[in-house]
Amino acid sequence: MNTISSCNSDQLFPPADKNWADKLFIAGLLLYAFCSSFSIAASQISLGLAVIAYVALYRSGRVGIKSTAFDNAYAFLVLTVVLSAFRAEMPMRALNEARSFMTILCLYLVFWPNLRTEFRELLVKTFVASSALVALISCSKLFQNLGEGRHAQGFFSMSITYGECQALAALTLIFYLVSHSHSLKKKLLLSMALMLMVTAVILSFTRGAWLGFASGLFVLAAGFPRKILPMLLVFSLLAMLAFNFSPYMRERVAGFNVSKILDTADKSFDQKFDTVAVMSGFHRLYIWLRGFTMIRTSPCFGVGAKNIKYHYNLLANDYERQNGLIWNHQHNNFMQMLVAFGFLGLIAFFYFIILICKYILNKSQKDHPEHNRYYMGALAVFICFMAFGLTENAWGDEEVGMMAFFLTGLLLSRPEGSMPQS
Repeated sequence: MNTISSCNSDQLFPPADKNWADKLFIAGLLLYAFCSSFSIAASQISLGLAVIAYVALYRSGRVGIKSTAFDNAYAFLVLTVVLSAFRAEMPMRALNEARSFMTILCLYLVFWPNLRTEFRELLVKTFVASSALVALISCSKLFQNLGEGRHAQGFFSMSITYGECQALAALTLIFYLVSHSHSLKKKLLLSMALMLMVTAVILSFTRGAWLGFASGLFVLAAGFPRKILPMLLVFSLLAMLAFNFSPYMRERVAGFNVSKILDTADKSFDQKFDTVAVMSGFHRLYIWLRGFTMIRTSPCFGVGAKNIKYHYNLLANDYERQNGLIWNHQHNNFMQMLVAFGFLGLIAFFYFIILICKYILNKSQKDHPEHNRYYMGALAVFICFMAFGLTENAWGDEEVGMMAFFLTGLLLSRPEGSMPQS
């Protein structure tokens, strides 16, 4: 298979007499790279095609399965999901949630086959080009209404999903820009695409996307300090311009004022809030407090996935029920793991995060220096994804989770014994 390192051919695409699975695997990955920034349905279909092709290639001995240091940690996390179902009020709903943890296949699908450098970079370019086009369309519609507080959401139903996907795309483009040599013309083109993506992240007006992007950017700054510093200055200028011209932007930034949110903690939902951002912060604080109340009934195994809304409704008052203030998740990855799967699930989640970060860092220290840049990119994407979870249940957002795992696996994958080509 031309995309795998064990093949001696230098061709990127297979000749016509190659196995159908080769072509289907390539087409599935390319289609996902193109569609992931705007369509969850097309993304799932394309990955499904790639999985079918991979199974066929595996059965014919063309590809294999590689073990990693974080496999057992993820299996432990899935086990806590299953165990929580036995303590849930609706066990079948809780058990059904285990399927959502199959998003890790997005990482393995591009990590296991040791993709050739040329094909891996083609996937990155396709993904970046598609994301930039989506950002261009979305930003062009929204710029004229910058002061009205409308959130950019691209082709997704929620601005948070759009903002987080654009943040992941922007980090991937930054990595590609600073880790490779480019002609002046190509640098200008990539820089324009990057400005569109960063603008899209800003105009999503979602603090979780901002926080994740900043976290990933600081990781890249640790690996490429001299190249990232000028970008930080430009991004800061762009953010200040938006802050100056958009009152809503200033309101969203003010939502980071933790003390103002804590001042509302002892009040009720029908209180008058200074801003929408403060109200949003109060809602999250209230949701988390309710989560701690729920976990008292089953601290070890949790209340079970997709059972949170049931327990929330039992704790809610009439005002909350009448105004639809009943949530089915915790708006935080870590609280979601704690409430749904108990302390055992939260420990498993932290264990997985630590091991995958440790795995990436160990690979960067032991591998050839030329490959370290890819590991730094993978770490930046993964840290960005985890930072999303401080304000949102990003783990439960399939569009974001699939993209984050796909990009992490893509940047970790490389042909054994090969040198990357700039």
